[in-house]
Amino acid sequence: MDLNEFTLMVCDNIREYLTAYDVDEIYEREVVKNNGVIYKGIVLSKNERDSAPTIYMEYYYDLYKKGKSIEDITKLILENYRDSIDKLEVLEEHANNLDDYKDKLFIKVVNYEKNKSNLEDCPFIPFLDMAITFRYLVHKDEKNVSSTIVKNVLMDSWGLNTHTLYKIAYDNTRVLFPPLLKKMSEIIKLWSARDVYIPENDIYVLTNECGINGAAYITYKEILEEFSQNKSKEYYIIPSSIHELILIPKEMEEDTDSLKMFIKEVNKHAIPKIDFLSDNLYFYNRENGIKLV
Repeated sequence: MDLNEFTLMVCDNIREYLTAYDVDEIYEREVVKNNGVIYKGIVLSKNERDSAPTIYMEYYYDLYKKGKSIEDITKLILENYRDSIDKLEVLEEHANNLDDYKDKLFIKVVNYEKNKSNLEDCPFIPFLDMAITFRYLVHKDEKNVSSTIVKNVLMDSWGLNTHTLYKIAYDNTRVLFPPLLKKMSEIIKLWSARDVYIPENDIYVLTNECGINGAAYITYKEILEEFSQNKSKEYYIIPSSIHELILIPKEMEEDTDSLKMFIKEVNKHAIPKIDFLSDNLYFYNRENGIKLV
């Protein structure tokens, strides 16, 4: 059974519960996510509501392939729907009140070219070959981060412009998602399922404490400058994904062509399309800041 067939079966199963969950209809929709990745979703809607949450099926399809029954998955989806409706109602109630959103705004960097059409109705700031976008935090726990992109209509309702929105989100990001800088050897040991020998080196990973959307720190001049002062005056920055950056001291690697090839190969074969940030290599020094190589 493929994803489409699975989604049809789930929809048929959920229709038996529509009345109990105060839902008028259920339908499928495709949603374009980061980098043009298309997710399969279902929408449970009620006629008098202007909006309804989209529940993405990929996660539940994985559960099905691991042996979870359609009946159990249906119950999980309905629980997810009820929880999403509660959060949506709170968001809609306070949508125009900036005070209720102000502390939840943060920045995320994405590839500009691959997200150009998605950014047409959203505020953003160009940054090298990327775009700085703005999101508000819906939910965060030890395992998950849920957020929604800020669109122009919402920014306008707050009476803000892109510059002011950027200042608010820039400061919040360090509070909501504190930066994390560790040697790559330490990161590998932390993530490795078994005890393996990892040689020490001066390659570092820059991300945040939850490891989600941590590449936003490529836009933080003070963090890049601090690394330059304390670790290496000049260094290359590899955009590993939207979640993290790899910092390599210049003296460790002079062959930029090899680094560029490495980036493209990793992006092509190891990075999920939705997590892609850039195929380019960046270079930083205190005199000139960050630039494309």
